[in-house]
Amino acid sequence: MNVRWTLAMLALAVPVAMVACSAENEAENQSSETDPGTSLLTTTTRPSPTAREIYDLVAPSVAFLETDVSTGSAVLTDDGWVVTNAHVVWPRDSVRLVFADGEEHEDVPVQRIDDYLDLALLGPIESERRGIPLLESIDVATADEVYLIGYPAESEDFPTPSITRGLVARLRRWEATGFDFIQSDTAIAGGQSGGALVAADGTVIGISGLTFSDAGFALSLPIDAVTEAVADLVIGASPQPFADSINIAPQVREAEIRLSHTWDEEAFVFEGADEPTSLTLAGGSEPFLTVLDTFGEMIYPAADEEPEITADGRVFTFDTGGFGPVYAYVTDFSVDATIVVTSDQAFSHVIDNDDARLLRIGSTTEGSFGIPGDYDWFAIELNAGEAITVDVDSLSDVELLIDTAENESIPLAEDFDSGGGLFDTNPEVEFTADQAGVYVIVIYEAFAEAPAGYVLTVE
Repeated sequence: MNVRWTLAMLALAVPVAMVACSAENEAENQSSETDPGTSLLTTTTRPSPTAREIYDLVAPSVAFLETDVSTGSAVLTDDGWVVTNAHVVWPRDSVRLVFADGEEHEDVPVQRIDDYLDLALLGPIESERRGIPLLESIDVATADEVYLIGYPAESEDFPTPSITRGLVARLRRWEATGFDFIQSDTAIAGGQSGGALVAADGTVIGISGLTFSDAGFALSLPIDAVTEAVADLVIGASPQPFADSINIAPQVREAEIRLSHTWDEEAFVFEGADEPTSLTLAGGSEPFLTVLDTFGEMIYPAADEEPEITADGRVFTFDTGGFGPVYAYVTDFSVDATIVVTSDQAFSHVIDNDDARLLRIGSTTEGSFGIPGDYDWFAIELNAGEAITVDVDSLSDVELLIDTAENESIPLAEDFDSGGGLFDTNPEVEFTADQAGVYVIVIYEAFAEAPAGYVLTVE
């Protein structure tokens, strides 16, 4: 327990009053003080702190977070670490933090991310300010009054944190984790992700970051889940902005890749260039290129863009406008294609550790969409007539399909959102093999967003 935090809470909760006491009352008070079975806390009604008092207590520990492509909120913990949402900082490896009094921290490292819970661990930072204690349990119920403190839609260099008030609409259980997300009607907007959800007594009970339904309900990860995740992230923490499932190779200008089936793909990271980038694909049957920006928006191809066919291969030209990183995906509709990739700009090959894993019936696999547009694929061997059910659980909107390695048309089975989950968007497919062989299970994020973790189960 953080002693300074406890004393601060007591100072807010107990009003100072001067009262006249008779000798009889003084005697009664002395008797109560010497009786170990009597507590002042059980005999005195303490009014809840006001919204202003809660703001004054918590807001100094909530930071404005900024990268070159995004802004958000972050919470300083009582041991110097800083917690925010993974989607706020990704894919940067450092951020700028500013607190309400103007205290500024540049180049704060992104140590680790948990893309399954959408959490990021930053720091640690050196500061004299009080941090938020990470509690192992909380007491929260429907209709409790709550406050959300953060930095929505801020554009100033040194902004002031905002506070909104609402009610706990319900606790929404995510069965895969056993945690109850706190759904509230506190107003949430872009930039408030990573902010502090505060109970009426001033206790920080969650980290905001998600919205539920078009009604705009805020979903906050409960602080006990944050505590557990941070404990895991702190162990062996080292700067690593990408998910563990992704490795980024050193920069080169030429690479050879092998695509084993029609759903296979290889990705490359390009930093933003002021001039158009040229990329040549040699080999395969008809290799193709797709380029996405950090937000999953397509840069190439546009409606009328086609590669130039040359003696060296198919030449693709795309323009990042100086913005980066961007993610180039190479695909081919042939089986077992070897392709040589060359470019006039340096690039890094993305090694996806999730791809090509062999699954078995009864297995559960954790993975991650580590970059925008990432497709993860798995292989499973089935006998003729053998039936399986494949389910994917994620905070993101995941799509799922099952196919053969050689199929170039409509998948044998696919699903988008019939499997339930926290947002009722998990995919689930029931599939029966019509012949013995190896089948491919492919999953991807519907809006090409990253990072996003998932759990895949085959039964």
